Amino acid sequence: MRFVRGLISLVLWVVAIPLLLVAVARALPFDNVAPLPQLVAFTPWAPLVVLPLLIVALFSRRWVLTVLLGVSFAGFLYWTAPFFMPPETSDVANPADAGTVRVMTVNALYGQADADSVVSLVRSQNVEVLSVQELTPDFEQALTDAGLDELLAHSFTVPAEDSPGGSGLWSTTELTDVQQQHGSSFAMPSALVDVGGTAVRVTVVHPYPPMPDEITTWRTELVELTQRVHEDDAPQILAGDFNATYDHATFRDLLGSRFVDATREWGAGPAVTWPEGNRVPPLFALDHVVVERDMPVSDVVAMQVPGSDHRALVATVVVE
Repeated sequence: MRFVRGLISLVLWVVAIPLLLVAVARALPFDNVAPLPQLVAFTPWAPLVVLPLLIVALFSRRWVLTVLLGVSFAGFLYWTAPFFMPPETSDVANPADAGTVRVMTVNALYGQADADSVVSLVRSQNVEVLSVQELTPDFEQALTDAGLDELLAHSFTVPAEDSPGGSGLWSTTELTDVQQQHGSSFAMPSALVDVGGTAVRVTVVHPYPPMPDEITTWRTELVELTQRVHEDDAPQILAGDFNATYDHATFRDLLGSRFVDATREWGAGPAVTWPEGNRVPPLFALDHVVVERDMPVSDVVAMQVPGSDHRALVATVVVE
């Protein structure tokens, strides 16, 4: 009997330790040390495992484990609950209104995404601003052949051959004051877009991913982006593959008190976007539309794009 109890305790602790590490990683105010960026990404899923484990630990009277799991579960609820809390006014804004803009971001996976599907989404979703990451010259031409320029006539593109470093920005209205962030591994172009008479700076975001041996690069590029956007007084929208979830401290530092994550503000749950097209369903919300705190959002939805390992993310942003 003692052996069985000992075995049960061992199994419970073996399962619990990774979950407790995820909770610790999420609670820390930094994420620039491996494996924190990898651990913290599992925060939205951890409570689904913690709860049954907590019940077993409680009824088996393993008090230390019960307390640790209870505190962790409370933390996970606190961190994830806002994603399921719709705003007081959750009506869908009309993209046709002059003061709104329908924004879409998609990672094209080295230009392997299906261009016809991307253009079809732009058309069906009434997209007015499109952010594309991992843009290659061939994919840009494929978008043109599929009719993108007929829907979004203005563009600023920085394609890259045989590399994930290319990006592009398309709009229904003229792009002015085009800029390109220097020093980043991947192109992050931006431009002013007219939305109902308000000039809004839209930035295509794509920092280097937080691979275990490249965490410093990932964080440095996000920190530099943070400095750049917070120094700009113009109203802004950031759209792209941030290679970070809301649970990453570096991403929350980028938001600060000025910006908000559209998915979290809409309150329909995390819009998981990666990895797409595998046997494992998408688990992580790496793609975001980030807006000024005083810009209401609505109808935020992730949508499949054949050929890409990311889902596209679409959101309506009310500028004024």
